[in-house]
Amino acid sequence: MAEIRRLNGLNGLTMPTALASSRCNPRRNRRASPILPMSEKIDIYDGEPWTEMDIDDLIAAVRHGDTIEDAARFLCRSGTVDQVRRKAQELGLKYRGRH
Repeated sequence: MAEIRRLNGLNGLTMPTALASSRCNPRRNRRASPILPMSEKIDIYDGEPWTEMDIDDLIAAVRHGDTIEDAARFLCRSGTVDQVRRKAQELGLKYRGRH
């Protein structure tokens, strides 16, 4: 039983070497460049094609009185607010921006 605890690291005194070297050493897990390049997505639908559901949701959000930034966040496109703004203009929607 003591050997099982030692192998699983449950006795609190020893830690398996795999855990000690990777998860428990925060300096080892740091990324070389913590700032994301601008080309990476911020939200899951940034840069994706517009679906009919996206367009319906944009229309509903703007008619409800949301700002274009809130609508972009609702559509999971918060990294591409300019594209959401352009789509609203294409559709002839009157929207308000954050001031």
